[in-house]
Amino acid sequence: MYDYMVWIWLLVFVLALILEFATADFLTIWFAISALPTAIIAYFFPEMIILQITFFFLFGFLLMLIIRRYVVRYVKRNVVSTNVDSYIGKTAVVVETIKPNERGLVKFQGDLWTAISTETIEINEKVRILTIEGNKFIVTKNLDE
Repeated sequence: MYDYMVWIWLLVFVLALILEFATADFLTIWFAISALPTAIIAYFFPEMIILQITFFFLFGFLLMLIIRRYVVRYVKRNVVSTNVDSYIGKTAVVVETIKPNERGLVKFQGDLWTAISTETIEINEKVRILTIEGNKFIVTKNLDE
């Protein structure tokens, strides 16, 4: 009567794998792995659905809690952050005068960026990057120097 449970767990396995490949966050892979032994349990004990569900979730969560951090650390160890948000708080040099609420140019890490400020900042003055809006820096005079 409950012979279909093996197929349901295999379907859960396939769906969890598809979801993992779609997200690549190492969250559903553990439940895909957990679905396989659960399918074996369903084969031998097809009428014990509560046992199957309990095993599936417990084993999946245990795998996630114990192994996930190591896998994520191993797989993502060579990722280099290229996010421009890391520029915030850094110093740039003005190469074209910035007038209040008018665009000027700054040089940062060898590249020229459009910059705006609420104050006048002259050429060769150093500025601190407050934020980035689109492709322009919002800057202020660097009072640290």
